Amino acid sequence: RLVSDWSSDVCSSDLSGLGAMGCLLLRKPKAAALMGGFSAGLCLTAGTKAFEWADKSVFITGGSRGLGLALAKQLVAHGAKVTLAARKFDELARAREILLNEYPAAEVCTVICDVTKKNELAIAMKEAISAFGVLDVIVNNAGSISVGPLDSMTRVDFEAQMKLHLYAAVESTDIIRPYFKRRGGGRIINICSLGGKSAVPHMLPYNASKFALAGYSQGAGIELSQENITVTTVYPTLMQTGSPIQAVFKGDHEKEFAWFDFADNLPLLSMRPETAAKKILRAASLGDAELVLSPVGKLRVLGGALFPELVNAVMVFIGSLMPKGQSGVRQTGYQSRGHFENSLLTKPMKHRARQAELKNNQYPSEDAEFNLGLH
Repeated sequence: RLVSDWSSDVCSSDLSGLGAMGCLLLRKPKAAALMGGFSAGLCLTAGTKAFEWADKSVFITGGSRGLGLALAKQLVAHGAKVTLAARKFDELARAREILLNEYPAAEVCTVICDVTKKNELAIAMKEAISAFGVLDVIVNNAGSISVGPLDSMTRVDFEAQMKLHLYAAVESTDIIRPYFKRRGGGRIINICSLGGKSAVPHMLPYNASKFALAGYSQGAGIELSQENITVTTVYPTLMQTGSPIQAVFKGDHEKEFAWFDFADNLPLLSMRPETAAKKILRAASLGDAELVLSPVGKLRVLGGALFPELVNAVMVFIGSLMPKGQSGVRQTGYQSRGHFENSLLTKPMKHRARQAELKNNQYPSEDAEFNLGLH
C-alpha cells in the first residue's frame, strides 16, 4: 500500500533537512539545529494524517494522458474510483480502455470538460458524484506548455496559461468547497511545477502561471485547513510523459522543440510518470502541504535559496544558449519535431520519446490554438 511504505522514500520535510545541511555549510549551527528539528518533527507527525485510497472517489482534470493518466493507474491499482476529465472524447475513450485493460475491475468514469469554463467544471464534478455517490479528492492536473523566447510572446499567451493553470484551479476549488464542507472535509491536489519555484528561460508564460498557482495553492491550503480540507501542492520537474508533442512552440520552432524534448527524456534529469504518481499519492495521503518531486528539483530550490546570484548566473548562461528565432506563429510539438528527429545530438532520444508518447496516450496534434486553450 502507498501508506505502508511511505517511510522508504524521502519524506516531504526533506527540504528542511537540506536547509539544515546548507546552514552547516555556512557555519550556522543554531539555524541548522532548528531546521533539523523542524524536519524531524514533520517526519514524525506526517503519518497521523494518512488515509487509504481504497474506495475513494477521485476527480482528475487532464486525466486522459500524461501524468493524469499515470495517477489514475496508481489510484485504480489501490482500489480507488476515478473520474477522468478532458476535452477530447477519443483521448478519454483510449484512457478508459488502457485502465480497464490493466485493471479489469477498475471503476472509471469519463467526462468531457474544458476546465477554463466554470459551468463545465461544475457539471463534470456532479457527474463524478453521480457516478460514485461521493467525491473525496480533486486533482487539478490539466495544463499546457508554452515554449519560446519572450520577444515572441504576447499577452494572449500569458492569459491562456493563467486561465488554464491558475483560474481553473481557483474555480474548481470554489465549486467543490461547499460540498467538502458539508461532508466534513476533503483533499485537493494541485499539480504545479518546479517552474513555479524557479523560472526557466523561454518558458515565461508557463513560469508566470505556475508561480501564480503556487501562491494560490499555498495560501488556500492554509485557509482551507480550518475546514478540514487538505491542499497538497506538487512541484514536478521534467517527466517522461511524451507531452512535448502537445506543447506549443514559438520562435525557432524546431530548435525549441529539440532542446525541450531532449531534456524531457534525459536520464537523471527527467522522471518516470509512474514514479511521480506514487510519490504524489503518498504525499497527498499523508496530508503533506508541498512535494518537490525529484532530488534535482530539491537541489535547485535549495541552491536558489542559498546562492541566488550564482544560480541566476547559471540560468543567464543557459539562456544565452537558447535558440534565437523570434517567430510569433504557434506550432505544436508534433509540427516542430524535424530537427529533434534528425539531429545527431538529439536523435538517440527519438526512440525514448516515441515510447513515452505511446505509453502515456499522447497522440499527434496540429492545432496549437486548441492545445493552448484558445478555442
